[in-house]
Amino acid sequence: MTLIVVLIGLAIEHFIGVTDEIRRLSWFDGYINWLERQLSRQVYWDGPLGVIITLAVPLLILLLLQWVVLAVFPPLMMLFALAVLLYCLGPRYLNPQIEEYIEAVQLSDFTQAEYLARGFAIMEDDHPRTRQAVMETILLAANQRLFGVLFWFIVLGPFGALLYRLNCVLWLRQYEIHGNYSDACRHLYNILNWPVARLLAFSYALTGNMVQAVEAWRKTETNSFLVNEEVMLATGLASLDHLSPEEEITEEEFLDALHSLQGLLNRALLLWLSVLGIMTLSGWLG
Repeated sequence: MTLIVVLIGLAIEHFIGVTDEIRRLSWFDGYINWLERQLSRQVYWDGPLGVIITLAVPLLILLLLQWVVLAVFPPLMMLFALAVLLYCLGPRYLNPQIEEYIEAVQLSDFTQAEYLARGFAIMEDDHPRTRQAVMETILLAANQRLFGVLFWFIVLGPFGALLYRLNCVLWLRQYEIHGNYSDACRHLYNILNWPVARLLAFSYALTGNMVQAVEAWRKTETNSFLVNEEVMLATGLASLDHLSPEEEITEEEFLDALHSLQGLLNRALLLWLSVLGIMTLSGWLG
């Protein structure tokens, strides 16, 4: 079932698309604000327990709905899982965004290109100023919008996909805040991204320049939860045959690098789907 749901979800995302309005998580922001007003003065709130409480209610509601669906009409479980996956992907599909950005760069429409570049950023106030920064922002967006959600959906089903997405929202809210609660949000975010970052690094190496990617991985890897982004960025950029992670590039090289990056992300996704298909046929996954 997992393979079928993922394939249908990606097909819907690619050919039809899901509007941002459907994927709005403003309810979660309101819920967090309410919780903070109610519990912020409690000793247990400022730490890992506060993060667990924040995530527990929506995740328990999800598990309850899943149990109801299974109890009432099990065949609907596939539709339920598909709905959760589509809700957690994004908020926008990256591939058409990259194509729009490439077209703006080709037309030398720098105003539009700058506007579209901000659309790749994970944080709203992050404006990638250089070509190198745009490439890095796309790699980070691919992890958070697509690969991270897919990995945890494959491992834990709808629960995993929603856990990852809600933790991303928490991480964004707490990114520049200091305190035990914020530290716990960041620790959970790093833990959830640790396996994703390594699988992506391996995927980039297999589908790109393996020699350069492995060397970049070796230089950045410290077996720490704190180097996830460094591993993803270094291996992703090094996998692009003609691009060095340390150098600035010309406009012509930039366009070539964007096409190569788009191809790398698509090949990595196909690799993940192929492995998922093999695991499903082998009976490892339902």
